Amino acid sequence: MTAWSPHAKELLRSILATIRFEQSAEDAFRWNGKIAKAVETLDDFPLNGRNIPVACFTTIPENLDNLRQTFCLPYRIVYEVVENEVRVLSIRHSRMLVSSDDTIWN
Repeated sequence: MTAWSPHAKELLRSILATIRFEQSAEDAFRWNGKIAKAVETLDDFPLNGRNIPVACFTTIPENLDNLRQTFCLPYRIVYEVVENEVRVLSIRHSRMLVSSDDTIWN
């Protein structure tokens, strides 16, 4: 099962709004589907995503060993697996560093 944190949901809304504004509603719809598909694959293969390299963080989080990433280029999806649940914590452009807000359920 996959759950999105409120922070991740807000980031996704912002990304889609920007795409809608800068490109088109159709592009935003298409990106929403691509990102949803990338996250859905985590239900079947939650450990497929790689651990996030230390160099990608603004500050090293306490839960570093639990954090994983998958990509829907150009976006990085940060998540952790808690028991049988995949928790999506953040989605940002892959060139951005992962901030402390991106590493916790908030």
